[in-house]
Amino acid sequence: MNQPVPTRSEVSENAPDELIARRRVLKDLIAFSTGAFALAFAIPALAIKTLSFEKAAVAAGDSLVYATGDRSGQPIMPADLTPGQGVQAYPNGKSDPNNLVELVRLAEGETADAFVAFSAICTHLGCTVNARLNDAGNIICPCHASQFDPREKAKPVAGPAARALPGLPIKIGDDGSIAVNGAFDAPVGVA
Repeated sequence: MNQPVPTRSEVSENAPDELIARRRVLKDLIAFSTGAFALAFAIPALAIKTLSFEKAAVAAGDSLVYATGDRSGQPIMPADLTPGQGVQAYPNGKSDPNNLVELVRLAEGETADAFVAFSAICTHLGCTVNARLNDAGNIICPCHASQFDPREKAKPVAGPAARALPGLPIKIGDDGSIAVNGAFDAPVGVA
């Protein structure tokens, strides 16, 4: 009735293949869990690291270049736009999404007074506004239909946005292109 208890070496020598397979799976599972645990800490740490990268801000003298399309990266010249036309631009070499600019030509003329520029980031929830103006000549956000009147300093005229799009002073640069003449007059996006 009393059988001797086998020693550990006897068990491992005579252990069925199934027991060895279970041990191997258990070891692999522990290794995987350890890796997943480490990854769970590494991903947020990397996300925080990317937030700390310095981003180039809009500055006076930056030439505005087309943000998209066939002419992406090329300077915007006053003659490129007709009255009532909007286009999206970046300051040359500064394509951070918070630097996206909605440039609108309001009138005839080759001076900076014929144009207005605003942040292209909606002040409601931070969506990017449409480059094209709607039929009423307003800048429209496709996310929640906020509308901003470029003739009235991008004041909201419809939708949930309660704050105007931040304005950006512009000038005609030395090369004849449209350029930045200062910083945004309010915080970009949701404030």
